[in-house]
Amino acid sequence: MATLTPALRPASSMAGPEPSLASLVAQISHMVGGREDSPSLGEIRALCDLLYTASLLKEEGRVVRARILIAPPDDFTALEGPPDGIHAIRFASTHAFTAGEIKRLSPAASYFHSIIAVWPEKDRGFRIWGILNTGPRWLNLMAGGRKPGGISMPFPSIHVRDPGWLLFYQNYELLAEWRGREFHGPRMDVFQSGLMSERFADLRHRLVRESWSHTLPETLTIEAYAELIHRIALQFLRRIVSLVRASGHGGTLVIIPMTKSAEESLSVAERWIDCKYLAASESAGNRVKFLIQSMLRRLGELCPGGSSVEDAWNCFKKSTDPELDNLEESFFELARLYSDMMQVDGALVLEHGFNVVGFGGEIRVDMNVVHVEQSHDLDRNLVSRWNVQNDGTRHRSLYRLCAVEPQVVGYVISQDGQVRMIANVNDTVTFWLHTAI
Repeated sequence: MATLTPALRPASSMAGPEPSLASLVAQISHMVGGREDSPSLGEIRALCDLLYTASLLKEEGRVVRARILIAPPDDFTALEGPPDGIHAIRFASTHAFTAGEIKRLSPAASYFHSIIAVWPEKDRGFRIWGILNTGPRWLNLMAGGRKPGGISMPFPSIHVRDPGWLLFYQNYELLAEWRGREFHGPRMDVFQSGLMSERFADLRHRLVRESWSHTLPETLTIEAYAELIHRIALQFLRRIVSLVRASGHGGTLVIIPMTKSAEESLSVAERWIDCKYLAASESAGNRVKFLIQSMLRRLGELCPGGSSVEDAWNCFKKSTDPELDNLEESFFELARLYSDMMQVDGALVLEHGFNVVGFGGEIRVDMNVVHVEQSHDLDRNLVSRWNVQNDGTRHRSLYRLCAVEPQVVGYVISQDGQVRMIANVNDTVTFWLHTAI
């Protein structure tokens, strides 16, 4: 296993954002090039600097949060609109592209529903020509939803996410992130890690075995159903984390995987976590299990015989079946309930089937963890030692829990939007930074 320490990291990773930003500016220029009025490299670079400045401003006490699309006005129509299209509101005259103008306009262009459109005018640089109402479906590809993100939008966009934090996208693909003094490409999607697949393997195989003989159509194999369970469950977790991030509050999620019986899982929670709001076993129920099995059954009915996992997953993402829509709405309303529970100080604790053990949980582990590693790839092939004194109470308490209960998987969402997955791998507490949106 290769091990990096901060002193041994390549010099390029310790440098400022300028070289990477220059490369990204050239990439954006290529995306929007080919027109007589396309922006120059200098105009694009100035746009990036201006948006960084705008991110540091406040509008009536609120941080500036906005999405900016680099696109010509003649590529959009006023007749279309969400959820399947984009509604263009063109201004009668363009407005100056300044940090102050972005600040003033950001409340009218809600971050999750609209985007500010800019394009250069001759000898005037970038100008704001309108607002595009996109609807919130663009979030689905990043926040755990099933519906596609609406029509394709093949233009680069820059998201002013928080103070000193810009995200660069092409269509719905994250290209790079500029945060503080750091500039880098997209971070890892921790939900795609092998650890998640391994820790919850027993759960998905148990669920599919319980359903196979009497409820699941034989259009798909038992192995295909098991993989679909895994993907749907990851969507559920992704939606919880995304909702907490969007709230700006932060929180801790603790999951006790299916390597133990339900009784043992509850015993683990009671031993180490004092939940102020402890759920009665009969009220927690098996809601997640019921919804997942119902989705699988309906998906099996919609798929033709002999469909592969990818065929079924595409059907799942693109289907307009009313029953599947209702099931997904129920599924993600449950995710919203869980995210709301995380607004209370303390951890939300879930047992192996994602049912609630309790929330407002105080982790009480009487030991110190002095050795924590950060993994720089999904498979933990490249790690570096991390100083736990850099972290707050939420992180350190979860480090201690993972040290005494190696099968626990936890997520800490900071108020600034940073997400860490924390787990014990080979007797070493390790964390991964999740990709930003």
